[in-house]
Amino acid sequence: MHYTGQTFRPPREAYSPLLEVTVGCSHNECTYCAMYKDVSFRKAPKEQVIADLQELSPYADRLDRIFLLNGDPFILDTDYLLEIADWIYEYLPNIETITCYASIFDIKNKSLEDLKRLRKAGYNQLYIGIETAHDPTLKRIKKGCTQEDEYRELAKLEEADIDWICMVMSGIAGKEDSFAHAEETAALLNKHQPLSVSPLTTSVHAGTELAEEVARGDFVPLTEGDILLEEIHLLEHLDLNPRALFFGVHAYNTAPVIGRFSEKEEMLRKLRAVYDSMTEEQKNARLQRYGY
Repeated sequence: MHYTGQTFRPPREAYSPLLEVTVGCSHNECTYCAMYKDVSFRKAPKEQVIADLQELSPYADRLDRIFLLNGDPFILDTDYLLEIADWIYEYLPNIETITCYASIFDIKNKSLEDLKRLRKAGYNQLYIGIETAHDPTLKRIKKGCTQEDEYRELAKLEEADIDWICMVMSGIAGKEDSFAHAEETAALLNKHQPLSVSPLTTSVHAGTELAEEVARGDFVPLTEGDILLEEIHLLEHLDLNPRALFFGVHAYNTAPVIGRFSEKEEMLRKLRAVYDSMTEEQKNARLQRYGY
């Protein structure tokens, strides 16, 4: 298998084959992200993609989903994504789900008809880093979209019957806008419901614009206590399908918790218990989360 630079995939795809169809991230301007700074965005060569699928073909009988790399393969034009699907089915005929990271801009760049064609071809689930639905924060972190864009494009995705999994960044709005970030993000997800919500605590990585903001004093990371209060506030305001998953177990998170929304009150009880058990020193601490 061919991989360029560091490879990133969601925890849920631990047992899925990873097929590199792009390198880097087409946007690559988010102030907090250092994941793709060392590579330029480009398509992987067709010959490489075919060779990797040939390498996977002996395992075809046991594979029913595949994850496309890297930062946002869904930016590729519709016809090329459909061509990739054809290559996949040639070598892995039992695949039922083709999934990848996608951005709101990627969806905006496709018509409803495009999305329906992709859904029919097996692109039936996407991972979208919403991060926040708080407009001032979206602008500050240079996410490349607005709250209005998020509502419109997720509605289009819903109409195309494509499921999505949401990533949210705890602490990304800072102290003053912490609860507004949680409430407005919850409102978006309640309207356009994902299969799963994954909160991830914001980390300040060297070499990013966010690190420069911190150094200047323009952004103050939340304390451990405030991060936990924000996550509790988010969960309190979420009203998702009972089968939807709250996947708050990233290594950066202060208090890992996972469960279906049918277990929402139990998850809230666990998070509140962790907060109540913290000393004032622990609540006021600002821990550095390291490296990708």
